[in-house]
Amino acid sequence: MIHLVIDTNIIYSAIYNKNGIERQLLNCIIDNDEIQLFAPVIFWDEILRNLSKKLNFQEETVNSILSQFDIIEISPKQYETKIVEARSLIFHENDIPFVACALFLNAPIWSGNETHFKALDKSKKVIWFNSKRLNDFLKKATSIN
Repeated sequence: MIHLVIDTNIIYSAIYNKNGIERQLLNCIIDNDEIQLFAPVIFWDEILRNLSKKLNFQEETVNSILSQFDIIEISPKQYETKIVEARSLIFHENDIPFVACALFLNAPIWSGNETHFKALDKSKKVIWFNSKRLNDFLKKATSIN
């Protein structure tokens, strides 16, 4: 089983562009028992806040969209021991919980934000995938084609 921490920008991309690589990958992941998505609790708040503000989505609509992706919520209590280490690896405050989750789960992060996550490539402690790299990885590691 592959564990994967998903960043909020992947969901935004999948919603904005239903034919884009993020949506295609999410659809493949939904249909694949070999991969499980995880996100910190703040993921849901951030998604709800931004989709409500930018697309005028109601909370029920956002919850309905998110429910189809089967993302397991990780509470701050679970990853709190990894916060200090996460803070040393990433500079953007909002990304710290995602990196802490990845450290806690020993799982890679999937994010489209190269500006924030590129620094992880040097750390060797957390693997970071943009959508193209994730697609290449999953083709080799799973039955996804």
